[in-house]
Amino acid sequence: MKSKKLEDDGRIGKAACLARNSYTKNISLEMSSNKVVYEINTPILTSEGLYNTIQVVNVTESTEVTCSAKINNSTITASTTSAEEEAEEPVIEKVCNTTDTSAQDNKVEKANMLSMAVLGLRVLLAKSIAFNTLMSIKLFLF
Repeated sequence: MKSKKLEDDGRIGKAACLARNSYTKNISLEMSSNKVVYEINTPILTSEGLYNTIQVVNVTESTEVTCSAKINNSTITASTTSAEEEAEEPVIEKVCNTTDTSAQDNKVEKANMLSMAVLGLRVLLAKSIAFNTLMSIKLFLF
């Protein structure tokens, strides 16, 4: 993506390269300009369990910007040759894995059992305190 708004001198703008929704953390971005303004060293993990990263560089108004994203062994390249075209995002199919959902269910069941065990111990503690209090009162009064 290349910015439309230029800085004060009217010749320098910014260009950004964004790689998102990758299953692997091994993402590296390379852009045609060497004037890096902002870059994320480690890709960001999203709530969906996918990785995103971004790199921003300074470019001049008439410069063609090329962005290459290397993800594992594949390379995806996008450029700003025509302003109307947008870089197509590779379609990544999500595969349902039944073992993942059962693993999540097991974690929930273990958490629920742990909560029930703690609740049972608290009730037992309350009963023992009440019983000891009653026995102490009986000892002192009778």
